[in-house]
Amino acid sequence: MKSVVIALALLAGTSALAQSPVKAAKPDAALLKAATAEAPSVTGTLKSLVEIETGTGDAEGMAAMGQYLEGRFTALGGRVERLKPTGGVVGDIIVARWRGTGKGKLLLIAHMDTVYQRGALARAPFRVEDGPQGPLAYGPGISDDKSGIAVILHTLPLLSQRDYAELTVAINTDEERGSLGSGATITELARGQTAVLSFEPNGMPERLTRGTSATNTVIVTIKGKASHAGSNPEGGINALTEAAHVIAATKDLDRGPGNRRFNWTVLEQQRGVRNIIPDDITLIGDLRTASIAQTDEFRAELLERLKTPSIPGAVVKAEVRVNRPPFTATEGSNALITAAQEIYAGLGRGFIVNERGGGGTDAGYASLAGVPVIESLGLPGFGAHTTSAEYVYLEAVPRRLYLAASLIRRLGR
Repeated sequence: MKSVVIALALLAGTSALAQSPVKAAKPDAALLKAATAEAPSVTGTLKSLVEIETGTGDAEGMAAMGQYLEGRFTALGGRVERLKPTGGVVGDIIVARWRGTGKGKLLLIAHMDTVYQRGALARAPFRVEDGPQGPLAYGPGISDDKSGIAVILHTLPLLSQRDYAELTVAINTDEERGSLGSGATITELARGQTAVLSFEPNGMPERLTRGTSATNTVIVTIKGKASHAGSNPEGGINALTEAAHVIAATKDLDRGPGNRRFNWTVLEQQRGVRNIIPDDITLIGDLRTASIAQTDEFRAELLERLKTPSIPGAVVKAEVRVNRPPFTATEGSNALITAAQEIYAGLGRGFIVNERGGGGTDAGYASLAGVPVIESLGLPGFGAHTTSAEYVYLEAVPRRLYLAASLIRRLGR
């Protein structure tokens, strides 16, 4: 018992967040002890995961990661199935299942793909360094979302068959590009589940979210007329100049933090020659919304702004493509957040609960099945989707394993 008390003190830390206004669940001493004992092996798993490069679309990396995960899940007693994504997406969706004697059916989701293309590992190899709050593990994709996979892999040994009627784990390969090839599969896997637990990472201080954004692609094509830039620029229609007008006319469509987000991110030119007036420009933008209605509202505003080109003769066409749907917490999802808060309060910890994050996740696809979903059960970390060094907080591992196992037990027994 003394070791459990020590573990609790270490987990609580010297700067625990203020308690959330929820009751603290009495810690399960045996489970906490098991999670604390399991935690050191997570570092080795993170190293193995990071050292398989899995940028979205990397066939070699996806094949290696699929084989690795199949081996790990099989060793843990899972029955593994490989599902093919649609639309030519590279890599199999790895689905593992366990049968139990409990009452609840649960789906755990994470993704193996990262935003880093091959070669990133050579520039930023896996390493562990001391930080102000304890050791930090670094590596491309270690936070988003190899930490989520690691938490799942090391939560499974903490469970017994009585903790669930059926437990399913699904790891997809195209989350970073909207899960267009796997989203429908995630929705189908979620149907009939008691709950879905999504193992995306979160930050420090630790947080949960009641919503994630829909991810949409905005495409504006601009057709002009080519001419010689020096001897006859007046004979052309400058598509690049019109593109500048489009950007200026739409920049205020972004509504700021916590609201609708919109930014132009890519400019493509079919024929870029210095001495020719450009006649073909494509602008691509990133749109994040809280609902399909909000996406429709943006589309109407965009079309209204662009209905009259600034240069006579220019042809401007705009399109808004809906990629990943939003996730908005339901009554059942909010109950899961409250349960997580109670479990963490029992460890002397607290959560910040955001109403909605700007990122889009597969929780959106899972929520289409009409079942409760909880997001951000991976490790707290920093640096995902940036050029900064990406890392996770290893001191958080015991309590994250304990949290995941505790939630599964509550829902599955």
